[in-house]
Amino acid sequence: MKKFLIVLLSLLMLVSVAYAKENEEYSGTVMLYTSAGEDAAQSLKEVFEAKYPNVTLDFYAATSGKCNTKLATEFEAGNVSCDVVWLAEPSGLIDFKSQDRLLQYNSPFAEAVDPQFKDADGYYTGARILIMGLAYSQIATPADQVPANFEGLLDPAFTDQIIMSDPNSAGSAKAWVYGLTHSDKYGWDFFEKLAAQNVEFDTSANAVNQKIAGGEYKIGISPEHTTLNLISQGSPVGYQATDDVLAIACPIAIPVGAPNEELAKLLYDFILDPEGGQASLPSFNITPIIDGVELPEGMKSASEITANALPIDWDDLAATGNDMLAKFNEYFRK
Repeated sequence: MKKFLIVLLSLLMLVSVAYAKENEEYSGTVMLYTSAGEDAAQSLKEVFEAKYPNVTLDFYAATSGKCNTKLATEFEAGNVSCDVVWLAEPSGLIDFKSQDRLLQYNSPFAEAVDPQFKDADGYYTGARILIMGLAYSQIATPADQVPANFEGLLDPAFTDQIIMSDPNSAGSAKAWVYGLTHSDKYGWDFFEKLAAQNVEFDTSANAVNQKIAGGEYKIGISPEHTTLNLISQGSPVGYQATDDVLAIACPIAIPVGAPNEELAKLLYDFILDPEGGQASLPSFNITPIIDGVELPEGMKSASEITANALPIDWDDLAATGNDMLAKFNEYFRK
């Protein structure tokens, strides 16, 4: 037995040395464009660079609209700086795919991702689940007055007191509008009434939450993780999960012309790795796309969340999204 253990330990040491050496063979810089947020991107950078010490992960963190616009401009100029793009919803990547501007890549880790969360042809893969709910000011809104659902925003108590990210630039807000306008329960009638509440818009979910926390607005529509992260920092903002679930699989892709395709695939794999990027997501209240990753108490898995979510036809959103936003703006930009 003692001899066996010695041999086993020797083999494990050899494997560890080989593993470290393999990781050190990768070197250079990889660029990520992401709407996941500055904190989540920084966390990903730290865990990625810990595993690949000779690779630097740089990132551009902005809304999906800004990431899409920046990448589209680079495509037109023939000078792409992005290696991996990670957006809040898939419609922008569907457009890029139709323009032959995405690389086809079937990551070995993508096999564990539910088919409903990824492109059947391998051009993009969902990498996290984003949930839309209600953020409210603990300064201006008693908890017992917070509605349990989105239709509660129509209460006269919230007139001139609602804020949300602009769906013209924020992918999560755009998906929220689509999901509700295509729901029999809500539809455009809901948004016509919501517009009468004089909703305010801001550039990002973080900006929305900061204004709610400061008591400037009583309530708003917000991604769950953005609000929960502020709560964990002691901010006077609360979060209400809604009965009607609006969930989004936020995808990653590699653009054609990526400066470092090898490192792009390395980062893509790492983000989807249950022991890599997926494992780091719950620390920022973000749900991993792959079931089986250890979750904190109270966090539901991706399959549990999406089983009860409002349906969203992403191909239709890509095709009709501009018309939808034009109609939305008619209601809210008078």
